[in-house]
Amino acid sequence: MTLENMGRRNSLIIALSIWGFMFLLNGFCYPFPGDDYVYSFIWEGHAIGTPLSEGAMRIQSFPDIFTSLGSHYMTWSGRLVSHFFLMFFLWIGKFWFNIINAAMVVLLCFCIQWIAHEGRVTIGVPAKKLALTFFCLWAFTFNFSGVMLWMAGSCNYLWTSVFLLLFLIPYVRHYFTKGEGSYPSWMVPAMAVLGVLAGNSNENTIGWIGLTGLFYLYHVWKRGMLRSWMISGFIGLAMGFMLLMLAPGNFVRLSNDIGIKESAFDHMAIMWISLIFQNFLWFYLWKGYRWKWHLQTAESHRPYFRLASWFAGVSILFNLIMFLSPIMPARSTFPNLVFLLTADMLISRCAEMQHIYIVQKSLEKFAALLGAAYFIWTAGFSLWWYHENYEWEKSVISMTEHAPRNEVMEVKASPIHTDSRYGVFSGFHLVDSTFSEDENSWKNVAFARYYHIRGIRMADTDG
Repeated sequence: MTLENMGRRNSLIIALSIWGFMFLLNGFCYPFPGDDYVYSFIWEGHAIGTPLSEGAMRIQSFPDIFTSLGSHYMTWSGRLVSHFFLMFFLWIGKFWFNIINAAMVVLLCFCIQWIAHEGRVTIGVPAKKLALTFFCLWAFTFNFSGVMLWMAGSCNYLWTSVFLLLFLIPYVRHYFTKGEGSYPSWMVPAMAVLGVLAGNSNENTIGWIGLTGLFYLYHVWKRGMLRSWMISGFIGLAMGFMLLMLAPGNFVRLSNDIGIKESAFDHMAIMWISLIFQNFLWFYLWKGYRWKWHLQTAESHRPYFRLASWFAGVSILFNLIMFLSPIMPARSTFPNLVFLLTADMLISRCAEMQHIYIVQKSLEKFAALLGAAYFIWTAGFSLWWYHENYEWEKSVISMTEHAPRNEVMEVKASPIHTDSRYGVFSGFHLVDSTFSEDENSWKNVAFARYYHIRGIRMADTDG
């Protein structure tokens, strides 16, 4: 077996291992109380925090999905792409979502490495780099469960990040080859479609991508390197972004959210905590730029630093623009992490080509051992916790299936929810999937409507 074939085999083994782990973790999760159950029904046109009506109808067909999307677009949000996939998988079943969502995590790892490897799309990504990319996503994602396991969160953040990086890869390849790379004619419509998927993702990302993209298109046009697929891709991106930002539902939602507007201090707190999670990645980037003059001995290495600067810069802008948002949930920092990690991998790739260690080799080995121990512990503990939570939720669902339709069911909290230390033991990878003590809470009502019972509430443990 040649070294190249061995490398591909090792990469496939790592990719399948990542997929298997994420599939298992997703398999231990029922739909999360709240959005996942609400979006299982045809959108009723009111705020998500308003309980579903007694006549709420479940999505049972493609026409139902498009009916729900239309109402959602007019009264709540312009995120057509993410909510289409969410409604689709809530309709066909969680098992199929588990398969695709785990694959999306693997694809995200590959996308980051494809960009770091000059935009070349290949299975032959170094296995060590693929494993390191997943470890960074595991260790440094602020609110991991909210973007990797929660169905609504995954479709809105994980999936859209994949679409965005896939969209950027041809442009990265064009950048590194100075326009010499060629694509078949079908790339023109394909990039237009991919542009719409990427453009209709997250409000805090596409504006910066589009603005800087205009400068890049102008730059390559002046040098005679502008290609038709680049134009169609940008047009698709603009169309997706306009659909996202000009949705009538955005204005309706803004008026509904006035009462829950967070302060600038709340936004700063989220940003500060996300920086704490990402501090090792920023440290590595800082070290890389300290090595800049050693690594830039050849003209061919400068593009890596320039592109890494762009990824790191827009990463910061993704978070800063959230000051204009009424609220800043922790999951909204995920695109920031993805772009920061991509910047790090670009610097790592450049250093690897120069046979230079950004950090001392001994420190790198120690960090690898420490990281392996951290992953084994936190991953093992998280799997145990999610299995226990899965068994608890399964028992609750079993109770609802046998409960009288006209009674409000009362359930006791699982013992694993009462120990606050578990969050630390898991590396902060857990989720709060309990119900409210108020049967009229919108989350409780959505669950009750889903299982056709009058209501459900959590037992008052203080009583």
